[in-house]
Amino acid sequence: MNDKPLDNMASKVFEIPEAEFEKLVTALELRRLKPAQQAASVAMLTQIRPRLRLIRPERRFTPMRLFCRPFEDLLYNPNTPRKALGRIPRSALKPIWSETEALLGADGLAPVLETLKTLDPADAEAVDAAGRPFWSAAHKVLKGLRDESGKIKGGPAKLQEQLGGPEVLASLDDIITALSVAAPLTEMRRKLPPPPIADVNKADLMLIVDGLTRTAALNRDGLPMLVLSLMTRLQSPAMLPSLIERLIDEGAGDLIQSMGGQVGEAVASQQEDRIIDVRAAAETKKDDPVAVARALGNELKTLQREAQAAGGGGRGVARQIERVKAELGRVARETIVSGAAPKAMAAIESLDTPPESATGNRDRFRAIEDQIVSLRLCKQYAGDVGLEAEIATAMKQISAKLDTRSDDLLKRLQADDVTVSTVDLFCTVRLVELTEGPEKADKLREKGMAALRGE
Repeated sequence: MNDKPLDNMASKVFEIPEAEFEKLVTALELRRLKPAQQAASVAMLTQIRPRLRLIRPERRFTPMRLFCRPFEDLLYNPNTPRKALGRIPRSALKPIWSETEALLGADGLAPVLETLKTLDPADAEAVDAAGRPFWSAAHKVLKGLRDESGKIKGGPAKLQEQLGGPEVLASLDDIITALSVAAPLTEMRRKLPPPPIADVNKADLMLIVDGLTRTAALNRDGLPMLVLSLMTRLQSPAMLPSLIERLIDEGAGDLIQSMGGQVGEAVASQQEDRIIDVRAAAETKKDDPVAVARALGNELKTLQREAQAAGGGGRGVARQIERVKAELGRVARETIVSGAAPKAMAAIESLDTPPESATGNRDRFRAIEDQIVSLRLCKQYAGDVGLEAEIATAMKQISAKLDTRSDDLLKRLQADDVTVSTVDLFCTVRLVELTEGPEKADKLREKGMAALRGE
């Protein structure tokens, strides 16, 4: 396929039949492997990216893509400049890959470039077999680069500047570790079910134990990489604690303990990075305070269970967890607690305003109930996030408003006021029960029923 048809097809990217489009992508991927044609092919691939996103044809491996395969589960787009432990920001890849290319040189890259020309991307086993000598070579040159910089006064600072910052230097360390255990890591991932993994059966569990054992034999520092890679593939992070318990039962306890809390530290660090997403989700759901309160509670439980199951991590991890708790507390305060009493009291006040529809007052009662329930949910973890006093104050304010409402309601029922009904009574009883308990709610219900009977 020569340049002219390529240019013609790229200019009419959405008009190209699918079969021809796949040929185009294949041709461009092959050209990308040739240094002299790399820039032009990358520019063309960028031009046809909108179509690529829609049909996602099987992409040929480039040296950089194969280089990333062992640690691809750990790649992420960070929400903050801070690098989460156990994760590798995608922004760090280009400078580290550039160093790898330069260190390997044309001779070092030649074997993998030749292999990639005929490699079937769909054959995972063949891809990993092709990657193993390449990962070993990349590990050797990158480790050499890092080790040599450590022998020179000011070397680490110079290397950090060369790479582009502390986050990239920290990512280099993670990549070197991942490459050192690339074989067992990629084999475990290849043989496990594709993500998201909803269940880990006995056979899968033994695969993980084998992966841990083989990793420990190569480089015990690589054990957290294996566990963290696995964690990203689970359907829910909440699955990690029970999975680790099962691994310990299968005899991998020494390997888990040898991580020295590194997984717990990484879990806490990643949770810190995730707070921005939690905040954004809470903001979008602020009209549903019950959902927000429940979600924040789940985040907190997951954090504590993960860190505990992963082996704690000492004072450093404990401090990180406390920072995350404090931030979760701030989110709860801003999205739920600070506004709950004012919103509930305003809604109670509006109950005497004629509703716009038949369901108007029912919706108002439900809105009050939601504010109270969200406070009760927050109260379950208030001690962990420092909200006990604020929640107690909010509940007290709502209770005082309901007391006034209850007294007024009883007087109107006794006066046979046609603007109030048993619905108003029982909805108010429900709110009193939520704020002050069943005993006080029962007394209000009994007095209300007596008033309805004219007693």
